[in-house]
Amino acid sequence: MTEILAPAGSLEMAIAAIDAGADAVYAGPKGWSRRPMESEVNDDEIEQMIEYANKFNKKIKIVVNTYPTPFEMALFIKKVTKFHNMGASGFIVTDVGIVKLLRDKFPNTQIHVSIGAGVSNALDVKFFEEMGADVIVLPFRWNTDEFEKIKEISNITLEAFLYNTIKTGKICPGNCIMSSFFQYRDWFKEEEKTNEYGSANRGSKECYRICQVPWEINDNAKESKSILKQDTNLIQEQLVDFINCGVKVFKISGRERPIETICKVIKFYKKVITQIENGIIKDLSSYTKELEDLRYEWNKQKQKRVAVLMNKAKSYRNMEGVKKL
Repeated sequence: MTEILAPAGSLEMAIAAIDAGADAVYAGPKGWSRRPMESEVNDDEIEQMIEYANKFNKKIKIVVNTYPTPFEMALFIKKVTKFHNMGASGFIVTDVGIVKLLRDKFPNTQIHVSIGAGVSNALDVKFFEEMGADVIVLPFRWNTDEFEKIKEISNITLEAFLYNTIKTGKICPGNCIMSSFFQYRDWFKEEEKTNEYGSANRGSKECYRICQVPWEINDNAKESKSILKQDTNLIQEQLVDFINCGVKVFKISGRERPIETICKVIKFYKKVITQIENGIIKDLSSYTKELEDLRYEWNKQKQKRVAVLMNKAKSYRNMEGVKKL
């Protein structure tokens, strides 16, 4: 059965997503996922999410897709053990060592490989499977040709985003360090962490979506080249092909987006995926207007979020006590 995996940037969002029809939701504990603290949740909220999900036979995945240092490993193990004992159904991770650690400690948990792992080809996917991963989310610029190559050598469950972007090759999801050139606030104390520096892949340090705003490359101050922001659309044409080639999990990003928007996306794709799998429709042509309206709202909210993040980045530059990288 195909699953819709929805974001939970708050307890309220988790409950709303489950009520809207999501099969599973993912939540990032404070300090351990690649989002600012406003989109992460505390341990008590995660426990409440799990209790609510269990009532409806739904799943809660814990996002710990950072790269813990040796100095953090004891605390990391303590945290994931706590979530496992709460009844979390799985973890979304980036670091290959963490994949192996979780598989050894929790043989029956489900392990998703995050987009942050930056896989480049089918052999990367096979490697993560051999380390113990169960599910891998594939880059949103890949198409079904790449999916088929994976199926030739791996039995791992395929996961895809419910959106795509232009195929320019300028951005490699998961391998970006552009946010590292900004300054950061530091709020690690509540999680016993004392790190002074961060990057786009560090827990509680913000990714400012620098790739998604207009910027320029200057060559010796003589010429400049404009780089346009990436366009993002909810998928339409590829959806049927993705389902036909074996994608079993469709992920909605957007822990920071409005709950109402997330619920609209869940309800729409739950409906059309069910109709596709039951042979009622062969494409989304009968939903053109509804999809256009949904795309418009999705991109409008995305633009708002990017503006907020960039403004934050500028404001941090002037904060006292914040260090440069």
